[in-house]
Amino acid sequence: MMSFDFETTTFGKWILAGEHAVVRGHPALVFPIREKKLTLRYSAAGSSLGADYTGSSGADMQLLFWSVLEHGMQLLGRSLNQIVGYFHLDSTIPVGAGMGASAALCVAMSRWFCAQNMIDLNQCNDFAKELEHLFHGKSSGLDVAGVATEKGVYFKAGTISPLQQKISPQFYLSSCKQIGITSHCIQQVQTLWTDNPELAQQIDLQMIEAVEEAKHALEEGGAEAIIILARAINKAAHCFYQWNLVSESLQQHMNRLTAEGALAVKPTGSGGGGFVLSLWDRQPPESLELLRA
Repeated sequence: MMSFDFETTTFGKWILAGEHAVVRGHPALVFPIREKKLTLRYSAAGSSLGADYTGSSGADMQLLFWSVLEHGMQLLGRSLNQIVGYFHLDSTIPVGAGMGASAALCVAMSRWFCAQNMIDLNQCNDFAKELEHLFHGKSSGLDVAGVATEKGVYFKAGTISPLQQKISPQFYLSSCKQIGITSHCIQQVQTLWTDNPELAQQIDLQMIEAVEEAKHALEEGGAEAIIILARAINKAAHCFYQWNLVSESLQQHMNRLTAEGALAVKPTGSGGGGFVLSLWDRQPPESLELLRA
């Protein structure tokens, strides 16, 4: 069995509130999904460069992996020909589902570059963001923060503050079975800023309120905490409606969760499809195929 010189693990992520507005320097709340993870291992042994992939999403990561490795080397003014050794990538983070698969890979790869002394330790996060630009044009750094953390964080303009939670609500994630195209969703929000900046500004302010109210509920606790949290989640969901980022399949899935007893539901991620966050005050029905967040 091969022994590895380097090993690191990153997680999937989900966003409680703050989507889209975060790119304009506004706050967001992001959490790791511990059940979905990516582990990158590397052995420097050998005279050539190779890689293999395992896990439910391993095969989907193959193209992304080589793109990120090559992009990183280019950013450092180096060539892939300068690397030998063997990479092993194991991932269970679905690609294109808004769970931060690309960010998880970029953070893991940035840590590898750091371990090879190609970048300094204090540059690791910034370099991961540079790698992420490959996928999202300009990354806010939110996904990078989410996949690299052990627990929920409050993120604002690149600054990360761990949440001091007093309550642990029953959050669940579920797929509406339709992929949301991140770049398309970002463009749609941007178009609104061009066509109706007053409304766009108003929606951002609503999202900021949703983030701050949710943070307050989580950190202060108390008898009303779940009610305040549900209100904040629904307020964030209303932003997605105003951006026109709730597709028919997304709407149907959210309606079903509400009908089954969810206290609040919203898209999590860019919208247009993908995963839905739901808040419950009891165990949800097994038929819904929910993942505990």
